[in-house]
Amino acid sequence: MKNNIILVVLVSLPVMISYADNQMSVLGAKAKGKADVSVAASDFWACNNNQAALGFYTSYAIGVYYENRFLTRFTSMGAIGVVCPIKKAGVLSTCVRMSGMGGFNQLQAGVAYSRAFGQYVGVGLQFDYLLNYFGESYYGRSHGFTFEVGIYGRVTPNLSLAFHVYNPARLRMLCSGDIKEYIPTLFRLGMEWHAGKNCELSVEMSKSLDTRLNGAVSVEYIFSPHLSLRAGMRLPDFVFSIGLGATIKDLTIDVSSSYHTVLGYSPQISLVYHFKQRKHEK
Repeated sequence: MKNNIILVVLVSLPVMISYADNQMSVLGAKAKGKADVSVAASDFWACNNNQAALGFYTSYAIGVYYENRFLTRFTSMGAIGVVCPIKKAGVLSTCVRMSGMGGFNQLQAGVAYSRAFGQYVGVGLQFDYLLNYFGESYYGRSHGFTFEVGIYGRVTPNLSLAFHVYNPARLRMLCSGDIKEYIPTLFRLGMEWHAGKNCELSVEMSKSLDTRLNGAVSVEYIFSPHLSLRAGMRLPDFVFSIGLGATIKDLTIDVSSSYHTVLGYSPQISLVYHFKQRKHEK
């Protein structure tokens, strides 16, 4: 049984690695319900998706996230994040995510600082520690350090633009033996437009140094401050998604599911609790 599981993982590994390299593990069921469109979103999970958008955050919050990626526990992912505003000195945040189990596990832990300059521009910087563990003795484990930077701008009250780059220095993992493993360098550019009181449209492009350009679009309809519906599509990966968000007092609950035409379904859920009355998130 164990050998069969290893064989399935090895056969699908090239596709999964390509998928992960393009998306760099975007977190939050809200973003997942929008086909990973998140670089210009100033919600809680900006602590992972684009720290610059967190510069305008005004409440202490903690969030958890789980994704049953491709409906198999061996590629599932869990994460926890904490956001701590420091009065007028900026925002500190941390996020830890883990994926895999058994013979293959990945972990990333990051600490970020975000700062808003006036009402229009935010910047963010995060330092990350990464660990890959392979049960097979030849590969063993690898670990490394990298960083990511972002900028977020409110062009108008209804239009936001953002740019984020992960691992701009093209750093490598520290591996055993002669293995050379580069940490993916990923560039993301996006726009979020509030087309009306109840409708939000978003567009995002992403490109790593080793993969083709990806584009994604999403739409969110806000029924009320407590309920919203989302959908998105990403090409050329052909990923389609849908999601639902609800706010109950200080608790935000998001659920979503995405469909990859090769690998299948991935349901997600995230919970965010705010310890202070939060500023309305755009």
